[in-house]
Amino acid sequence: MKNDRKLEAGETAFTWIMTIFSIFVLVLAYRISGLSSVSSPGAFPMLAAIIMCGSMVTLLLGNRKAVKPDSNGLIDELRMAAQDIFHPVFLVYTAVIILYMILLQPLHFIPSSFFFLLGSIILLKGSTPVKSLIISAVLLVCIYVVFHYLFRVVLP
Repeated sequence: MKNDRKLEAGETAFTWIMTIFSIFVLVLAYRISGLSSVSSPGAFPMLAAIIMCGSMVTLLLGNRKAVKPDSNGLIDELRMAAQDIFHPVFLVYTAVIILYMILLQPLHFIPSSFFFLLGSIILLKGSTPVKSLIISAVLLVCIYVVFHYLFRVVLP
């Protein structure tokens, strides 16, 4: 018996991809320290990965009962999914993240993170450019204080 929830195009494929990714994360988390103790370095990542796996399995089981999308076969469903998933904002923001990762080494943490925050806020239309400057600066100070003084992490 099907429920009333309509399945979006590509939702099941995306859920399978996330399930595989969750299992991969679980394996990597296990490789950190195994199941040696609850306070071991891999315990929290393993817990997060187990929650991810459980969530994905729950979604997959729920998708079996959902109403399928109106499509003419697998190719049509994949085309509809690509249009939904690969939205221009998603692609541009992915490029911004990749640019941040590339600039992190030569510019170091503070300038590259400031430009990343500023660009992200402006790109996602969070506020005006002046307000974005202020928000980015305040966020970066907060991040720096928390990681440098509270967690004692040496930032790159």
